[in-house]
Amino acid sequence: MSKIYGSVSLVIISMVVPVYAQDSVEIEEEVVVSESEVKEVVLDPSAPRSTRSACFSVRRINSFSAFHDEYIYIQDRGSRHYLLTMHRGCFGLRSARDIAIQNHTDRVCSNSQAEVSYRGPGARLEKCFIRTVEAVEDRAAARALVESRARR
Repeated sequence: MSKIYGSVSLVIISMVVPVYAQDSVEIEEEVVVSESEVKEVVLDPSAPRSTRSACFSVRRINSFSAFHDEYIYIQDRGSRHYLLTMHRGCFGLRSARDIAIQNHTDRVCSNSQAEVSYRGPGARLEKCFIRTVEAVEDRAAARALVESRARR
């Protein structure tokens, strides 16, 4: 008799479980949005393009330009362009002379503890740590990015 109860209970369970599973499935409702609820997004064609984090070799630097007391533009010998952002505004960097980058390795990346040294006002030696290194399209893109950040 116990074999009969075991078979019957197995049949009952196999019939109940699929029904329970079907009851627990939620049906998604279709969402309708009217035209008045949609907002138009206007893209500014003059806005600077987004940048990406990058690294560069100190030995390959071709030229420096300080755009601001917080930003330096670099072009390397391979015609790649970078924008460096300092950890803090570096007093007199914009009109600096003798800019140099120092790091424990040849490769400089964001937060790599690399520093920029330069001759600031009164020919005093100044130093600032590099916070970020970003690849940019060219000098104009770097300048536009600096200007857009200054407006914020």
